[in-house]
Amino acid sequence: MNNNTVKLLPFVLLFALGCSSTKTKDAMVQQGFIEVVVQNHLVSHGFDANNQEIIETVEVEKPAKKYLSMDRIQSISEKYILTTYSHGRLVYWEYEGSYEQLKEQIEGQVQVKQ
Repeated sequence: MNNNTVKLLPFVLLFALGCSSTKTKDAMVQQGFIEVVVQNHLVSHGFDANNQEIIETVEVEKPAKKYLSMDRIQSISEKYILTTYSHGRLVYWEYEGSYEQLKEQIEGQVQVKQ
């Protein structure tokens, strides 16, 4: 092992411990997850050479429950939850319920974490 490998090893171990699949739903809620019902969504794949956003529209047959990490939420609107996604993408999720209900659910999680 070279010096760079040795320096990174503690961080890799901490990451692996933090990603344990043995966590319960209750433990994940304490870490900032909310359950929402999502529907159709838009995936932003970045921008083209003309600085136009590249959007993929995804339409689903029926709504589905999603357990969403609070860390991934960038913003909410009356129609969408904007979240980060893999490979630098963003997703605009349509959701069921009202803006006020979602806002209260998020604020409740923030208070739990404090």
